[in-house]
Amino acid sequence: MVTSPLYNTIKAAFDDEDWAYEEFPDREVIRTGLEVFHTRVMLHAQVFPQWNMMSIVSESPRSTDSAARRERLAELAMRTNLTLNVGNIEMNWDTGQLLFRATNLFPDPAGDFAIVKRLIHSAIVEMDRLAPLEAAIHRAEGSVLASMDITELMQREDLIPQIDADQEAQNS
Repeated sequence: MVTSPLYNTIKAAFDDEDWAYEEFPDREVIRTGLEVFHTRVMLHAQVFPQWNMMSIVSESPRSTDSAARRERLAELAMRTNLTLNVGNIEMNWDTGQLLFRATNLFPDPAGDFAIVKRLIHSAIVEMDRLAPLEAAIHRAEGSVLASMDITELMQREDLIPQIDADQEAQNS
């Protein structure tokens, strides 16, 4: 299979992290599963070479058929999106599964290695950041679920991973 320069950049970013991944014949898609701090994240990257564009999607391992939980998850997605500068949280309403998606257009057909890596890391971190909040929604039942204040839930410091300033500076 002949691959685009951008696809090769994405593969190099995955290889640079020593992540095992699956490729799909005749499609410029990479898929992997990663254990992160709070959850397991399914991640896929897809290239649209005709536009020098990549899309990276991380998926929550959880889903629900509960209408009440889907409503709370949708509110969590909406309120989280207000805080994001890159990408967005989506929800598959039918399955109740949360996703993070970031898409980028590059002027160069090969993209930019540093930007590609940061987009991949953002997809992983954002889904991991939501995991404890999502878990709280999945654990809640009855009146607790119905009265759950998502804004308050999002402010709970005991549920949000702490960021080490030194490590954050190294990753920048």
